[in-house]
Amino acid sequence: APVFAQERYSARLAENNAAGALVLTVRATDADWGQNARVRYRLSEGRVRGAPLSSYVSVQAETG
Repeated sequence: APVFAQERYSARLAENNAAGALVLTVRATDADWGQNARVRYRLSEGRVRGAPLSSYVSVQAETG
């Protein structure tokens, strides 16, 4: 299974950040080889003030 570099990640944001601003970088590795070692990232969908979390932030699936 993939192992994250940190057990827990958190970030604080200033209000009204520019679109596309970097918020946080996470890192995970997998000890398998080849395609089985590939790690993809995604956010669990949640809601913020009734709107989908994905309307506020996004994650780069390949890089975290």
